[in-house]
Amino acid sequence: MAQISRYQVILMLVWTALGTGIVTMPGTIAHFTVHDAWLACPWILLGGGLCAGVAWIHIRRFPGQTLTQALHLTLGPWIGTCAGVWYAAWIFVSLATIGREVTAFITTAVLPNTPEFVVGLLAIACAGYLVYLGIEVIGRVNQFIMPLAVVVAPLLFGLALRWFDADTFRPVLADGWMPVWRAGIVPAFAYGLEFALSLQWVRALRTPRTLPWDILIAAAVSAFILTLLVALTVGVIGASATYLNYPVLEVVRSVRQGKFIERLDTLYVMGVVTTLVLKLSSFHVSLCQALQDLCRTRDWRWAVFPSALAVWSASFFFFRNLAEVTDFILHVVPAYFLFTVVLLPLVTYAVAAIRGKDGLERRMGPARQGMR
Repeated sequence: MAQISRYQVILMLVWTALGTGIVTMPGTIAHFTVHDAWLACPWILLGGGLCAGVAWIHIRRFPGQTLTQALHLTLGPWIGTCAGVWYAAWIFVSLATIGREVTAFITTAVLPNTPEFVVGLLAIACAGYLVYLGIEVIGRVNQFIMPLAVVVAPLLFGLALRWFDADTFRPVLADGWMPVWRAGIVPAFAYGLEFALSLQWVRALRTPRTLPWDILIAAAVSAFILTLLVALTVGVIGASATYLNYPVLEVVRSVRQGKFIERLDTLYVMGVVTTLVLKLSSFHVSLCQALQDLCRTRDWRWAVFPSALAVWSASFFFFRNLAEVTDFILHVVPAYFLFTVVLLPLVTYAVAAIRGKDGLERRMGPARQGMR
């Protein structure tokens, strides 16, 4: 399997969090607080720290093994397979949610007259093609768009600073910490726990031992960018962020310089669609590797297009509109993610510690031979 560098891993993790984070998180946080919204973004570090801790244990207990492999090796062929199916289902549901967010954003922003199922099919097909080419290609595409993001994003949001009003943030913590805590649940236990996806990339990492630190770096970068973005959004459009599905899009649309520089939201939409496709690709490659582990096959590419078609269908079957997606993220995702990517692995590692090193080595031998 082709391997990816630390820099590529960090970029993939950053865009995994920011892919939908820059689209939906400002509006989601604004449901609970507006002038203190910027204080909720650093909570993503809590989720990143939990994922880094889980990764630290995993890398030392199961070097070179994905999480689905660790579940099978530790919990046995029956319980381990059921746990692996649960984990694969988590990735599948997450993919369906992301796919529905992609179609809703594109049709709302630029293609209101295009059927959503057509837009969804094109987006998931692009992600599936990247996955079929391999995880190294996904990492290189992330590297390619990074310089573009570094140049274009400061330009777009810098031009919007002329409408920035610092009085929007005063008084700080007027309603106490409770609204900030409620607003920080989604960044911490939804977007922050998505970093655990990297446990499925272990076989493709050049330096697996550094994965916990890579997660922490990606979480810090994501928290910094999201804090700046939410602060800018609230400072420019104020309390109206509560009623908008895509507040950042409205910030970019407000940019006007003279008679010739306007409607720069086209650049923003192009960049966001690219990051959304990359996020779909990161989740999709993890799903395909999980299916490979569950089916005990030598390759994972056979699962790319059938699973992509299933995700495309499920995204419209599970969620009829954006309101249902938002409700799912606010009320279901935090607990669902905590159980799946934190509690389930920790229970697995505890069982592995009880069984001891010798018991795991006896199981790893036949498992490694079966994967050859």
